[in-house]
Amino acid sequence: MLFVMPTYPHQLFTAPASAIDADVVRSFLDLRLEESFTIDYKRNTDSVAETVAAMANTYGGIVLIGIDSDPKEQNLPGPLCGVKPSDKDKLVNKMVTVFDPPGWCPDVIPVVIDAKTLLVVRIDPDTVPRPLLHSGAAKVRVDGRNSTADRRLLQLLFQQGADEPMVMPGVDPRFPPDQHLAPQHQGNYGQAPPDVVIRASASRPLRHDGVRRRLRGTTIDALTSALSDRQGLPFGARKALSPALTALAGQACPGERLGPWEVDPHYGHSRFVRISTGHGSLLEPPTKTGARMECAVQLTGGGTGVDVHFDVLYWLGGQRLAADLWVQTAYDVVVALVRHALPALTQELTGTSNVAPPPIELHIASGWPDHRHLSNALNTSMLGERTGVAELHRGSEYLPEELVGVDDLKGATLEALHNIALDWRFLHPEFPEIHG
Repeated sequence: MLFVMPTYPHQLFTAPASAIDADVVRSFLDLRLEESFTIDYKRNTDSVAETVAAMANTYGGIVLIGIDSDPKEQNLPGPLCGVKPSDKDKLVNKMVTVFDPPGWCPDVIPVVIDAKTLLVVRIDPDTVPRPLLHSGAAKVRVDGRNSTADRRLLQLLFQQGADEPMVMPGVDPRFPPDQHLAPQHQGNYGQAPPDVVIRASASRPLRHDGVRRRLRGTTIDALTSALSDRQGLPFGARKALSPALTALAGQACPGERLGPWEVDPHYGHSRFVRISTGHGSLLEPPTKTGARMECAVQLTGGGTGVDVHFDVLYWLGGQRLAADLWVQTAYDVVVALVRHALPALTQELTGTSNVAPPPIELHIASGWPDHRHLSNALNTSMLGERTGVAELHRGSEYLPEELVGVDDLKGATLEALHNIALDWRFLHPEFPEIHG
C-alpha cells in the first residue's frame, strides 16, 4: 500500500469503532487541529461522499460531521451544530450509490455530545479498492481540499490495486510536506512545547512478500546503535549520542548534561516506537533552554511500509536560534535519517540496506499546538533582505532526489533550504557554511 495515514497520537484514528464515544471525540476537538490531508469538518452530509472518496484514494482520515467552522479560522472546528440521527443511514446509502466499485463503505460512527448527534466517518486506506470513483471521477486529497486525479496519478491508483504495486515517488502524494508537527509534541511536552522543530522525514514501502512485520527489541537496538557513537566503547557499554548531534545540543545549551537514548514510555506498540535523547527527558523536558532529538518509526499498511521522522527540537528561552545553528541542524537531521536511521531500519525489516533512499522531506516549524510563527524564533539576518511583510510560518520542501542519490546531502539540504527561503520571500538568500 503506497498511501498511508499519517501518525497522530490520538485514539480517534486507531481505537475500535466500539470505543469511540463522546469523551474521545471531545478530546480530539480540544486539540484544535486544522483541516488537512486527513482531517475534515462538515456542518452536514451534503459533500461528505466526495471528501470520503478523496481521502480513500490517498491517506485515509477522519471526517467529523455536525460541526460548524470556527468564525475566525474557517479550517478549524467551531461550535457543534449536530445532525439528525437518520443522517447516518442516508449517508451510507448515498456512498453505496455513488462509489464505484460498489460495496465499500467507511466506518460511520454516531456520537452524542451535549444532546447533539455527530457522525465520525473514519476512512482506513488499507480497506479501499483503489481507484475508488465518485460519480465517475477519481478524487484525491490535497492539503485540506479535494481534487481530481490526473492521468499519472490515476495510473498509480490502478497500480495500487494490482498484485505487484509500483512506487512512483514523483507523483505519489504520500510525500506531501507535513503540516502538523505540533500534535506529536503536544502530548509529550505538555505546557512546555519546543519553540522550533526541524525534521527530516521519509516513507518507504517494504518488500511485498506477505510478511507482517513488527518492531521488535532488536529493531529498536539497531536504530539506537545507528544513531550513536560507538567508537572506543567496550562491547555492551551504554552508547553516547553521535558527535554531530552532541555538538548541536552543546551549542544550544553549553555545559548542560545530555541524557541517554530512551524509549517513549507513554506511547508505542509493535508498529510504532519513538526514541529520544538530549537535555532533560520526555517526562521532564527543558522548560527554558535546551535541545532534544527524537526518532519516530511507524510501520504502515499492515507492516508493508515504514514512515520515519528524525527531529531536533529547540527550547530557546525567548532568544532566536542562530542562522548557522538552524542551517547546520537541517543538514544533520538529513544525515541522521539518510545515512543512519533508514539503513539500519531497512536492514532489520527486510534483511538488506542496499536500496536507494526514498524521497526525503525537510520541515521547519514551531512545536506549539497553535502553530505559532517562527519570526521570533529563527535568526534570518544572514539570508539578506526580505520582500515579504507577513510573519514567517513553517517551511517544508523535498530534497532533490538526484543529489540524495549521489550522497550529496550538503547540496540537497542547501537546495531545499534555498526553496524554503524563497517561500519566506528571501529572494537572494545566502546560507552559512555547513560542516560535516
